[in-house]
Amino acid sequence: MRNAGSKSDLDDAIPHSVSMTPASNSTPHSIFRIPHSAFRTPRSAGPLRLAFTRAIQDWYYGLIPFSIMNFFWIVLVLTVVGGPPATAAMLGVARDAATGQGGEPRQFFFYLRQYFWRAWGLGLVTFLVSVILLTDLGFYTDLMSENLLLLNIGSIFMLYVLIVWLEFLLIAWPLLVNQPEMPLRHVMRNAAILTLRMPGANFGLALVVIFLCVVSLSFGIILALALAAIVSLMAQHYLHMQAPVLANFPPPPGAGAVPPDEEL
Repeated sequence: MRNAGSKSDLDDAIPHSVSMTPASNSTPHSIFRIPHSAFRTPRSAGPLRLAFTRAIQDWYYGLIPFSIMNFFWIVLVLTVVGGPPATAAMLGVARDAATGQGGEPRQFFFYLRQYFWRAWGLGLVTFLVSVILLTDLGFYTDLMSENLLLLNIGSIFMLYVLIVWLEFLLIAWPLLVNQPEMPLRHVMRNAAILTLRMPGANFGLALVVIFLCVVSLSFGIILALALAAIVSLMAQHYLHMQAPVLANFPPPPGAGAVPPDEEL
């Protein structure tokens, strides 16, 4: 899987546990190191534009099922306990839709059970780091309130750190679902590497998600029926275009079929 003589620092930083089978498959997973070619060369706005377009298309084709699942997601998030598993379940269904298998509510509840404890592991990390960053932002604002120059510089820096954290989460959560055998520490390390390796496209992805959240808060119906589904679909498509090996998408339906005229 690796070209001889082209060993790079990035190759050494990637962990070794990656599955090439669908997330729902319980068969043994192969263990190997990810080659440098596992990552797509960043293109200006290309992956982001395609991810958003395909997410809207998938959501539109499954409008009614995704609306139902989006509603369940909101209800479970409000319970707090069901928030992280519901997020993982939405990403699992989004992966199914992105690979042409379709997204159904019954799969949502299947993934809800399958990823319950695994999602809570990353959910705790998400909560703790978010609280620390927001607390630091508030503390710095109060500390530098008398010096406008330092206040502005520090606030901009802290806001940028929060956006980078959002970029990390938009990669880590789908990776958690798509690589069910990968330990959480490797999920976080791979997500961190991808976050730092493609800062421009990741920044654009985070800005699009922030924009969708603002629009959804302005129009409650969008939040209730579309936000989580569209963001999940976009995150899955984006990860697949930027790091297809890590995305671990199964072959599309019909792939590898032999045409009738080629059958023996």
